[in-house]
Amino acid sequence: MFTKAVAQAMQEAMEPIEVPSVLRNSGRRALLRVGARFAIAAAVAAGIAMILVMAIPASQSPGVRSNAIASIASSWQSLKTSLFPAPQRKRAATFAVEDSSGLADEPLPLGVRVSAPPPGAVIAIGGLPAGARLTAGKRVAANEWRVPASEISAVSVIPPDGFVGQMVVTVELRDGDGAALVGSSIRLSWKPAASVAAQPPAAVVAAAPARPAAASPPPQMDTVRNLDPKEISVVVKRGQDLLASGDIVAARLLLLRAAEARDARAALLLARTYDPIVLKQLGASGPLADLAQARNWYQKAKEWGEPEAQRQLDALAPIR
Repeated sequence: MFTKAVAQAMQEAMEPIEVPSVLRNSGRRALLRVGARFAIAAAVAAGIAMILVMAIPASQSPGVRSNAIASIASSWQSLKTSLFPAPQRKRAATFAVEDSSGLADEPLPLGVRVSAPPPGAVIAIGGLPAGARLTAGKRVAANEWRVPASEISAVSVIPPDGFVGQMVVTVELRDGDGAALVGSSIRLSWKPAASVAAQPPAAVVAAAPARPAAASPPPQMDTVRNLDPKEISVVVKRGQDLLASGDIVAARLLLLRAAEARDARAALLLARTYDPIVLKQLGASGPLADLAQARNWYQKAKEWGEPEAQRQLDALAPIR
């Protein structure tokens, strides 16, 4: 009986109220009437509950009384939950940065990780010198970029040609309204690439006594880079996009990282950045083409399991 009475009272409270024409210009008075009607319904429900509690004879067994009290408490809890729902907690965004270093002319990961970013959040990046670029995002000033927070983990920095030294890059997480939430700085370092020691002048070489063959340095081994499959996939996808857009130099630098990790697809795409036939199709032939490098990386892609590499080698065969 109590449950039906509470349900009826709630239904009457939720029925639409027909506002008289006299009150159409008085929204405040109409709101007061709605509140008064809801208060009356709640009071009726409370009164019914009190009557039921008092009407239960004291002689009733404890089980009957406890069931009745439990029914009243359950109905009241349902009413309170429907009127005052508990607020939902939102996950707090986390922001982490990491320094990195590498050899000259190779892209370095920016090293920013953001989890659970607010809707529309972006990363503001500053401190990049002239000539430096990012593999994603948008340049908004001479040395400032904006990257969506959801894409920041896959972003790399492409240094200026021949750059050696350190960059101190500032990064700042901003919400959808542009308000700064948290910021930090990252140190990116580029070291000179390993090179053969400078040779003496030709005249000195002619005058110097010949050295035995055993003293010649051993052949240099191929660089093998350790990258996890997820990072390789991101690098290859970004390099493929850069190659399709005609940015050959940036694609070549990016794909070299994955190719040095012995990824067959990356080696195939890297070979295309040197392939004179492919470059001509992209309208970028000329000094960028290198037939020897193209054949070298096609051969490696073939050895690592890329079947398309053989077809590309066959296409280059007539070219001398």
